[in-house]
Amino acid sequence: MEKYSSNDDYLDAKTGVMKNKLGFDNQADLEAFEGGLVAVRTSQLAEIPLENRDKTFDLPHMQRIHKHLFGDIYEWAGDLRTIDISKGTTRFANWTFIEREAEKLSIQLASENFLQGLDRKEFAERAGYYLGEWNVLHPFREGNGRTLREFIGQLAYQAGYFINWTKTNQEQMIRASIEAYHGQSELMGQIILDNLQNSLSEIP
Repeated sequence: MEKYSSNDDYLDAKTGVMKNKLGFDNQADLEAFEGGLVAVRTSQLAEIPLENRDKTFDLPHMQRIHKHLFGDIYEWAGDLRTIDISKGTTRFANWTFIEREAEKLSIQLASENFLQGLDRKEFAERAGYYLGEWNVLHPFREGNGRTLREFIGQLAYQAGYFINWTKTNQEQMIRASIEAYHGQSELMGQIILDNLQNSLSEIP
């Protein structure tokens, strides 16, 4: 869980656990339930035919993904965070800058035709860049990583690829995120490339 603000209204004052619709007052129980439910919600998104999928690849698109994944758990699912947060020594974007910076990324991505028509290496490099940049924004109080992976996964699907996130190493992803925070997205791109399948026919 990310935390920076000492005045965090997202947490229950007594338990320190994220306020949730289900009444969990133990962090481990909340995370266990959340993990299972989000896995189901993610699989539901994968079943949507390409022609019916969201293709805007902007902040509202990401918010819709977050709401779908976490809407049964958090009242604020799909809403942008309203406090500053950090993880370890990494302080994410000031919450007041999220919409402005997200708009810049959305315009840039659209200008690249949403990475369509690129070969595997080119796609992985650019997808790694955008994953790193969006991660710096960390638009939500919780659930950013899973939302971002789904967002980039949908981007890959539209471009004719499939990213098998289940093969990624968490420790490596954390290191890649830290490097991307400092403007170096090469490792993130390599992780995507290592887990990128050439065509939808290769999806297991």
